[in-house]
Parts: sequence; C-alpha cells; structure tokens
Amino acid sequence: MSAEKLSSTRAPILPDILAPGLDVIFVGAAPSHHSADVGHYYAGPTNRFWLLLFQAGFTPRQLRAEEDQEVVRYGIGLTGIHKYLSTSANHLLPPPTTQQRADLVAKLQFYAPRFVCFNGKDVYQMATERLCTDWGEQEEPIGSARVFVAHSSSARADFWGKERLLLYRELKSLVDAARMG
Repeated sequence: MSAEKLSSTRAPILPDILAPGLDVIFVGAAPSHHSADVGHYYAGPTNRFWLLLFQAGFTPRQLRAEEDQEVVRYGIGLTGIHKYLSTSANHLLPPPTTQQRADLVAKLQFYAPRFVCFNGKDVYQMATERLCTDWGEQEEPIGSARVFVAHSSSARADFWGKERLLLYRELKSLVDAARMG
C-alpha cells in the first residue's frame, strides 16, 4: 500500500470546516488514511487533537472526531494543505504547489480568524516555505491573523506531550486575550 492515496473524486477528501471571524483555524498537512476513510478530521485512534482542545480549554468537553463540525461553535476552524491526498506521514507528501499555498493563504485571509495554528513545524514550512525555528507565535501574520505553531497532535509527536499541551494552553491564553482586546 502506498504512503499517500489520491482521492478518486474531485471533491476534497475532507471539507473545510470554516466560518468568518473564528478565534483560530487549525491547519494540517493532509488527512490520515483513517480520517479519509471515516470522513472526519483527526480521527486516528492515537491522534491527540480532540483531547488537546479539551485539556487546553478550547472546548468544554472532549469532542469525538465524528463531531468535527461542532468546532465552529467554539470559535475553531479546520482545514489542510493537501485537500486531495491522505497520508500515513507528512514527510511522504509531495511539496505543495504554489497554487496550493496561494489557495490556503487566500482562504485564511477571507475567513480572517484571530489566529492560524499550524499542526507542526513541517506543516508551517509546507504552507509558508519558511523554516520555523521556534514553537509558539510567529512574527509574520497571514492577513490579519496571528500565526502560531504547535507540536503535531499525531501520536508520533507524543514525546512532546507536556510541551505540546503547554503550547495549546498558550494559544488558548492568546486567543482569550485577543478576544478581550
């Protein structure tokens, strides 16, 4: 079996879950094969995304992947760079095209969240073509959105467990402060 699978349809594997003016839009590289199969974001049994959202205070309870459409109620949006590929690991993905990057930036500028959070330094680099040298808030915004990079929610990044949760909590604090300001 190949490391990445191309969608046989013209529709994206997972639709964007977005609305104008969200607190934060989380950007991933591509859905996992499991997420693609079940049709929901961060659905892999070992992915920590939904637990991290809850533990950091973004949601009042831990949502299940099947409830991914509910995130908008909590000021959260979900999208990805590779909309027509699923993968078992981001490093197996082809580099995004100039058009894919431009489409992502245009989408983020249109929806104008307070923050854009990239789910890993590799995802940030795919989207921006810039190296991320440190975790957390980045210097360059995307449109009016501040940019944040957190450790991947994948189980492959579990060795960053404590630091990853601290970053999600830091992002939540920044979101709360931006809402007040």
